[in-house]
Amino acid sequence: MKYFIFISIIFFLISCEVEESKNVYLEPKAPPFFDYVQKNKRYTKDSIDNLKQNLSILLGAEVTNLREIKINFDNAKIADYIDCGRMNDEIYVDYIDRIFDSYLEVVINFNLTQDKNNFIINNKDIRYTFFSKETGTRWKFKTNQPKVLLVGNPVYDDNPYRTCLSKNILESRILNILNNL
Repeated sequence: MKYFIFISIIFFLISCEVEESKNVYLEPKAPPFFDYVQKNKRYTKDSIDNLKQNLSILLGAEVTNLREIKINFDNAKIADYIDCGRMNDEIYVDYIDRIFDSYLEVVINFNLTQDKNNFIINNKDIRYTFFSKETGTRWKFKTNQPKVLLVGNPVYDDNPYRTCLSKNILESRILNILNNL
């Protein structure tokens, strides 16, 4: 009887043991270098107006100044444009948004110079800033320049670093607009 009680207690203690959760971060795969910057292409005034109109449609906000376009994306749109890897089976930017709330700030710049009746556009790399609202953490990166950030609490993971990069989706769409003007 003592043997049965002893075995029962051991079995009970083992069955009540909390299993450690296994959170695994997988970093994003860097896309190949994306040649986004165009230099010295000439456009008419009508083409510039069409560019503003097409960018307004793409970004969902009126674009009036091509020198600096600043736009914020919340929730679902973030993962369309950037990749910060995965936490288990969840997209990392969705994971951050679910726990801390987040947004993505995008800054698009064009250098415009006028040459007689034409405009010369030199576009620059797009700047991204991914914000975690609750913690204040920011990832700042550009086209073709990922950002690696040291995370204070890596959630049971040996790797305390997180990488964010552009998927080059926005760059590709803007380049298509420029090429079709």
